Amino acid sequence: MKLSQFVWVSALLLTVLCLVCEAAETEQLKFEEMLKHPEEHWYDLTMLGMKIGYLHIYLEKTEYQGEEMIRSRTDMVMQFKGFGNNMKIEMNRIEYSDSNFMPRYFVLTSNESGEKKVEGKIKDNVAYMKTTLNGQTTESEIVVPEDTISDTVAVNYLLSKDQMKIGEKLNYHTFSFDLLQSIKTELSVVDEASLTYQSEEKQVYILAQKLDIMGGINSRLWVTRDGTMYKSAIDMMGLTMVATKTDREKALDAVEEVDLVLSTRIIPTGKKPKQGTSRFVGSVQLSKGNLNEAIMTNSSQKLKLNSERSGTLSIEIPEVEDENCVDLPVKDPEFQTFLSATAFIEAAHPEVRAKAMEILDGEVNSWRASKKLCKWVYKSITEKKLTGGFNSSLKTLESLSGDCTEHTVLLIAMARSVGIPARICSGLVFSKDAFYYHFWPEVYVGTWVQMDPTLGQNIADANHIQLQGSILESGTMVEFTEGVFRTLNQLEIDIVE
Repeated sequence: MKLSQFVWVSALLLTVLCLVCEAAETEQLKFEEMLKHPEEHWYDLTMLGMKIGYLHIYLEKTEYQGEEMIRSRTDMVMQFKGFGNNMKIEMNRIEYSDSNFMPRYFVLTSNESGEKKVEGKIKDNVAYMKTTLNGQTTESEIVVPEDTISDTVAVNYLLSKDQMKIGEKLNYHTFSFDLLQSIKTELSVVDEASLTYQSEEKQVYILAQKLDIMGGINSRLWVTRDGTMYKSAIDMMGLTMVATKTDREKALDAVEEVDLVLSTRIIPTGKKPKQGTSRFVGSVQLSKGNLNEAIMTNSSQKLKLNSERSGTLSIEIPEVEDENCVDLPVKDPEFQTFLSATAFIEAAHPEVRAKAMEILDGEVNSWRASKKLCKWVYKSITEKKLTGGFNSSLKTLESLSGDCTEHTVLLIAMARSVGIPARICSGLVFSKDAFYYHFWPEVYVGTWVQMDPTLGQNIADANHIQLQGSILESGTMVEFTEGVFRTLNQLEIDIVE
């Protein structure tokens, strides 16, 4: 089971919470009037009514490559528990934004997957990025829309347009440094209110923000006329995370224990599943959203809708015969993507391939080879501990420790290294008393077959529910969280058989 979903939550949390920059007291804020003095802001982060960490933002005006810019430094620390294990997420970001509020240069470091660093620059509407994970660097680039701005200065953008008035609305793209993409965003002024900060009454505007990603991520921001944010509440994955302005001493106070795994499990009604079962039938219902956009349909998993939010899910596990499976290596261009190396899956690394060849010991039948790899990963990762994010396959091979994501990326890397197409599945698995969020691999052996090296299953049993999301991994792995965002604390399961 995994907490890496919450690493991505924290990345998106940064996108929302960094809408802060105290400004000159003027209704129409010009860039040259911003940040006459360096500023510092501290926030308590709470979830489920308990403190989980802090956010620290420092802003100043400076020069970058001869141009006047705003430099911001953001530090975020969050701490959770899962199955009795502690997980601490630490992120740091430095960025420079120009007079058009567009980010020009940034560096992001985090501990989510070991040692991770993302460095990028945006020039002529193209973002050029380098992601270094545990010493291995990959490069990427994307086109960003002309109306893209930095999330750190979005409120200033609103002020610069003289639109801090009830009913005013702005549409633009926010560049998320953590997800490495531009997100269509709507920011509107919906109300006025008052709140108390350090015994002082503050008059604030309430802003509503919607990020057009994963079905829509909504937040509320309490901001004074001068652009200072005093509170933010973001609704993601059925949870509300709140940032409240405070001072340094209080921000650095001890956190409370929040077990996110237990807080987000899905306890089904009806019959209790049996481990290893080849058939599953259950009624599923979402409290909001669309089931078709949350649960995947494939050759073994079918969803029959009764309405947009309710339906019947059936899963049938196929039988796989060795003699019907292809020999290695698979060279069909159709599967090339699933044979390639990526930031987390170092299929081309000589150590990964050498270990895979050693395990196969000359085996060329793709299904027998896959079973050998699955058995080795299950038995060899002896320290099955919860981690903060995806460790890479090479790091996992070196440490032989980790949870479901580490089992998954290691098996996929070794499979690809010997010519077996392989890809990631994300979703839910039943264990003991409930469904938990989970990752497992799928291999192509003439047909696609799901395996689970975490549980020691050559064929993943019918208690695996695959959720929507990409089947291609990127440098952030965020594409696998879509089904999580659409179902967490929002999905009910009643087991029929």
